[in-house]
Order: sequence, then structure tokens, then C-alpha cells
Amino acid sequence: MKIYPTKKLGEVVKIQNGFAFRSSEYVDSGFFVMRITNVQDGFIELNNPKYIREKGDDFKKFVLNPNDILVSLTGNVGRVGIIQKEHLPAVLNQRVARIVVTDPDLLDQKYLFNFLKSPFFISKVIEMGHGMAQKNVSTKDIENLQIPLPSFAEQKKIVSKLEKVLGKIKEAKKLRSEAEETTKNLIPAELHKIFSEGEKKGWEEKELGDETILKITSGGTPSRSDADFYNGEIPWLKSGELEDNANIINSEEKISKDAVKKSSTKIFPKGAVLFAMYGATAGKIGMLDIEACTNQAVAGMIPVAEKLNNKFLYYFLMQKRAEIISQAWGGAQPNLSQTIIKKFKISLPSLAEQKKIVARLNLLSEKIKKLQDYQKSAKSDLISLEQLILSSAFSGELDK
Repeated sequence: MKIYPTKKLGEVVKIQNGFAFRSSEYVDSGFFVMRITNVQDGFIELNNPKYIREKGDDFKKFVLNPNDILVSLTGNVGRVGIIQKEHLPAVLNQRVARIVVTDPDLLDQKYLFNFLKSPFFISKVIEMGHGMAQKNVSTKDIENLQIPLPSFAEQKKIVSKLEKVLGKIKEAKKLRSEAEETTKNLIPAELHKIFSEGEKKGWEEKELGDETILKITSGGTPSRSDADFYNGEIPWLKSGELEDNANIINSEEKISKDAVKKSSTKIFPKGAVLFAMYGATAGKIGMLDIEACTNQAVAGMIPVAEKLNNKFLYYFLMQKRAEIISQAWGGAQPNLSQTIIKKFKISLPSLAEQKKIVARLNLLSEKIKKLQDYQKSAKSDLISLEQLILSSAFSGELDK
């Protein structure tokens, strides 16, 4: 193992805090405001973009440049990313720091970036974090951290080796991601195939609002002013608890019998299919494996057992989800109504055929679940391997 000399980061880099740009001054276009949420684990993500126009003499101090390294100072502290041309023009927001090499003949920037992604740096930053609800670190804290500093030539060698090995891991991650996407689309593809075949076979069509096959109603919310209403034993589900889960057995909150009597909520039977109607969760589905109530943002569907299999309905709603949501009103926060849902038509084979289709889809779902568990484990292994390689690089063990 090689022993490298060390220096404080503050001796070889300049660390700059961001500026507290006001959200009230955000505009539709301009300079991208680079916030904590944009700094991920080793990369920059342009999610939920916010923009601001140039203003004031000090503005230029916070304008970012290609290859600037950013680090998060609040929350998930120690995450780093590097600015690329496609991220610009952009400015540095508060609680994000810019790290710039002060002597490019002494410290290679790629070497620095890899060090900042290493378990050593991340663990030290987390360890230094102050605060209970969310951690905070200061630029002074980071400046005092030690960085192994071999010769510039040795840094270049380390970077070259890392690029070769980490490049292979990156490719493996890409292939794994593509496999995950393919796996995720297996059920939708099979559903499309099944219901397309149904059209050719001339399955009978019924509106979801036809009470000869299905009863649809919604829940309600007991008054929050009566604490006793929320001190019962009856499960009460909110729309956010629907996660395309076909065996709901519990809820975050429980209500009393009195709460059911004195509100518009109602008890849905085991086997009822639930469909979220409002906001960010619109279109999410669930199926009860217990008796439970819901709030008004959830449509409860109770199939007529002799005509419609509940799991067949569950899979049908998965297939029609995007089409149903497209009829919602409300823009960024879609809202559906029972009226909209009831107008959609469901293609119905015989009950015996419905059960065969459900068995086929259940078997496929089980296989997909096992495959996804394996993929998740493989993804975790790749991350662990990447961290092990980075640790080895900065402890002089990369040659082993």
C-alpha cells in the first residue's frame, strides 16, 4: 500500500457559497438556479427547473462555468456533481458550494472530483454535519478535510485507471437500467396484448358506471376537530397510500365507528378495488385485503362477483390508467371524478375467462417481482463495487 502525503482541501481549492436567490423572482427562462436537489450522487440533474434573470453587480460572482464542481451543504450533505455545457447558463444557489482548483499544476481536477465521490470524503462530510432534522455543513468544515496528494503524474495515473474500471461499471449500470426498464414494461405489454385480443374476439363492452357489473363510490374525511374520530380500529386510507398494491392490509390512520357514522366515509369490503382521483397520486390503484374506509380522493369499486372478477378489474385499470388520467382536469395537479371514470368502457369475457387471464397475469407478476429483486440486488452490488474501487484509489491500493 502506498502512503500519499496529504493537504487540507482549503490549501489546494477555493470553495464558494451560493447566493440566496428569492423564489419570488423566479421566471420562465433565464439562468438555471442550481439548487441542492439538482446535485445528485456524482452528477447534475436538471429536475424541476427554476430560472432567474441577471440582476445586480454581484450576480456574475455566482455564474457557473463548465467543469465547476458542486457539493451539497444541507440535507443529503456531500453529494457532488460537475457542471457541463448543457447545464448552462446557471447560477449557484444557497447551500450549494462551488469547488475550484487553485493550482491546476498541483491538483488534477478529475482526481479531485473522484476523491469527492469517494466513501472517505462522503463519510467525513456526513460525520461533520450539524443539526437534527437535517444535516448542515459549512465550507470551513470542508476546507479542513485532508486530501491525499500524490505527484501530479501519479494523480493522472490514478484517474486513468479509475476511468477504465469505473467506465466498465458505468456501462454495466446502463445495461442494468435498460433491463429494469424492459422488465417494468412487461406487464403493460401483456395487458395491451390481452385486451387487443379481446377486441378481436368481440368481448362484451360495459361502462364502468353500469351497476349490473360494478358499483363505484368514494370515501370521505371525518372531521379533524374531533380527535376521538381518529382513535379507532377501522383502517382509513388516503390516496397517497395507493401504490399499485394488490393486497392492502393496513393503513397509516385508523378511525372509529362513530367517525364512519358522522361523515361521508364508508367501509369498503375486502376485495374492493381502489382508484386515486386527485393530485400527484391520480391513477394509482390498490386492492383491499381487509375491510377499510378511504378519503374522498379515492374511488372505491365493488364488482358484482358473478359478472366481474376484482383482480381482472384491477389489471384493466392498469391498462387504461393513462387514458383515464388524460380526461382529468386541473393541469399539473390532475383531478378526476366518478362521472369521468364511470364513462369508460371495460371489455368483458366470461367470468371463467377472466379468472384464467388473472392467473396468467399473476404468474407473470410473480416472475417479474423475482426478476426486479435480483436487479435491485445487482444494482446495489455495482454501487458497492464502485465505492470499493474509489476507496482503494485514495488509499494507494488501486494496483492490487
